[in-house]
Amino acid sequence: MKYFASFIFLSLFLVTIFDLSAQDSPNQRLIFPHGISLEYGIGGYAHTDEYISKEKFSGNLPYYKASFINYHEKYLYQIGIEFRSASDIKNYNVSAEVYQFSLNQGFLYPLPEFHLLSKKAYAYIGPSTEVFIYSNVLNIAVSGFDYAQSYAGLFSLGLNSALIYPLSDNFYIETSLNFDVLSLGFRMVDLEENDESPVKPLTLFSGTNGAFKLGIRYYLSHKWSVKASYLFAATRISSWEPLYAASDNLVFTITYGL
Repeated sequence: MKYFASFIFLSLFLVTIFDLSAQDSPNQRLIFPHGISLEYGIGGYAHTDEYISKEKFSGNLPYYKASFINYHEKYLYQIGIEFRSASDIKNYNVSAEVYQFSLNQGFLYPLPEFHLLSKKAYAYIGPSTEVFIYSNVLNIAVSGFDYAQSYAGLFSLGLNSALIYPLSDNFYIETSLNFDVLSLGFRMVDLEENDESPVKPLTLFSGTNGAFKLGIRYYLSHKWSVKASYLFAATRISSWEPLYAASDNLVFTITYGL
């Protein structure tokens, strides 16, 4: 949560030094930052993967994402690829190499605009699909293959939502919430100990991957904009040996509008 506190401090500082006087609200068709975006994030990560150990492993897991958003007549189409990897996620002297990959695409439909603190706000919601892959490999030598490596995956239908609140012509507050609702889950299982299936249908309560983001965007020009955000991401898969993972990150984004 230290990254959340840092983000709030940075946002308040920026809002203070720039003129945020009331401006005419832009058209909702044009307000969403569509185009190509590249993101980089730093932050803390922790997981408990009971297929390997009941102990918590933690460390720093860098965040990389590339996305494309295109505005159609009645909706926004978005697609993004996210990658995270680190080789030093630790529990005391034992370390693990963690890898996460996701491919998410979806649609956002504008909701009726509304007023918030005397200014217009713009909300969007829509369905999504996601492929999520997780890998956890201990950096130790063991005699049994099964207990040194853990893998999981989700092929999901989910929900995307976003809220944009213009502070001025150049400054926008943006928040989003995305999570999986129904999934086909894959999990590494110990075939020698039981006959449990490695593939199961999952619901929001038995297997999901989701993220919450809160950021402030500044438009450098008509085409270019930058954003600083706080990102909280979490994964929960409980239909097999439970897997719980979470991270909080400070993310920097650059967007080129098309």
